[in-house]
Amino acid sequence: MLRLVQKFGINEHIILSVVAIAIGLVVGYGTIVFRILTESFQFIFMQNGHENVAEIVRNLSWWHILFMPVLGGAIIGPLIHFFFPGSRGDGVPEVISAVALRGGKLDVRDTLGKMLSCSLSIGCGSSVGREGPVVHLGATLASWFGSLMPSFNNHMRTIVGCGAAAGIAASFNAPIAGVMFALEVILADYGLATFSPIVLSSVIATVIARMHLGDFPAFIVPNYTLVSAWEIPAYVGLGVVCGLTGILFMATLFKAEDLFKRINIPVYLKPIIGGFGIGIIALAFPEIMGVGYDVMNHALLEEMAGWTMIALVFAKIMATSIALGSGFSGGVFTPSLFLGAMVGGGFGTIAHSIFPSFSAGPGAYTLVGMGAMAAAVLGAPITAILILFELTGDYRIMLALMVASIIATLLINQIYRESVYTKTLKRKKIDLRQGREANLLRHISVESIMRKEYVSIPESTNIRQFKDILRQSHQDCFIVVDADGRLKGMITFQNICEVAFEEGGFNELALIKDISIHNPKTITPHETLYDAFLRFEANNNVEQIPVVDPTDSSIVIGMISNQDMIRAYNMALLSQHSSRD
Repeated sequence: MLRLVQKFGINEHIILSVVAIAIGLVVGYGTIVFRILTESFQFIFMQNGHENVAEIVRNLSWWHILFMPVLGGAIIGPLIHFFFPGSRGDGVPEVISAVALRGGKLDVRDTLGKMLSCSLSIGCGSSVGREGPVVHLGATLASWFGSLMPSFNNHMRTIVGCGAAAGIAASFNAPIAGVMFALEVILADYGLATFSPIVLSSVIATVIARMHLGDFPAFIVPNYTLVSAWEIPAYVGLGVVCGLTGILFMATLFKAEDLFKRINIPVYLKPIIGGFGIGIIALAFPEIMGVGYDVMNHALLEEMAGWTMIALVFAKIMATSIALGSGFSGGVFTPSLFLGAMVGGGFGTIAHSIFPSFSAGPGAYTLVGMGAMAAAVLGAPITAILILFELTGDYRIMLALMVASIIATLLINQIYRESVYTKTLKRKKIDLRQGREANLLRHISVESIMRKEYVSIPESTNIRQFKDILRQSHQDCFIVVDADGRLKGMITFQNICEVAFEEGGFNELALIKDISIHNPKTITPHETLYDAFLRFEANNNVEQIPVVDPTDSSIVIGMISNQDMIRAYNMALLSQHSSRD
């Protein structure tokens, strides 16, 4: 490819645009395959592949509703644990991590596992979304496509962004929203060189989806408008409620993950417990099953009671948290839209009953709530606003949507300080705000670079004896131990220099323990080089740190030096650059 560019003088950006069109084609068809796979599993579990899941579930017997997700969990748990362990999670955080740390390299095997497990999860009625896995699918297909052209590896971030944008565009029939999602969430880059190919991919994927699935929006949205300027305070209130609900949703989601981690049974059995919990909730609220597009459409058309929508907020939070916490595969994009629809519909019902002349019906608040909740939870206000704009094609409700979305996002940023994606990454010790260097250090364990060879000196050794040891050793840092070999301190060349020129009886009388560093900073093998860096930074005069047993800090098992840490960081940095070049 590079030779072609050089031979005919073709602009490199033109070639990248051609690649983006090809990615749009591949991801568009990949999204269709994923949709067909999901509908096939739904037909197997529910004997019906129609998207109106709530209506289908209502016609099933109680035992079918209860044990359908249990059976799904019994299949998904072993499938992920034994065959596709890398396919856990939403999908979007993994793409963000790959772009930030691995030059956009993604594993095709993990994506195939995520595609299969997510289809199974949705098909058996689990309360998860499909957009996160679709983004992961699109990004991985783009990464694989880009790997076929080594000369374009330096554009891999943009290529992965093309795949992510194409996935969102094909799912929602919203090409502009797909572009902004890739720029705002995946890449955090709005440069023209990045923007152009992503637009092409998004448009092509949308065209493919429309050709095979029809030119229909994801939701049926009537033409809503802002009734009067007096309605703005109501939408400010809706933004506050959406922000608080988003905080509750994220807190419950991560608490559920922690709770299931503490359950002392094999990981592959936990989705069975989660499936039973989902089934229990679905007996009372069948609307929580599946992605919930049909339920959101009913809310948008004002066909749901206000109390039902309020109850569904809490039911959906519990069901989605149990599903993802126990190990089902799926995303949080659609559950966020669902929660926003229910919060908005419930809020709008109350607002319209109090001020019927100055407020729109519950449907308008449902629409605005969807955008506000997605903006706050996903940390993507521009994407959320544009998705709703594409769905309605009407600017008049956008004023309310922008106000509510920004209020909800600001509230979560002030109180929770994380989006669901950045929080997920932070729990994996990836903090995008601290930069690439800190994240690289967090991905290298102390155990992987520590030296198991070290010299220990009994604390009863006198200075003269230690001088003899120092002359015969190449070390400049020694562990001081007691009679039982337990850590008592450290001594360095700098310490011995203070008494090196003392003569007479001092060298026989003074002991190592008298000049050693007492209670030295230690580190365990399972900590990271970032932790080691903080220890070195806090102790400027120490060039080595003892690595101790995690269960007993007095037992030394190795040493790590600042030179070891710098060498490991440089190797990791070189490896990352090699993956991009």
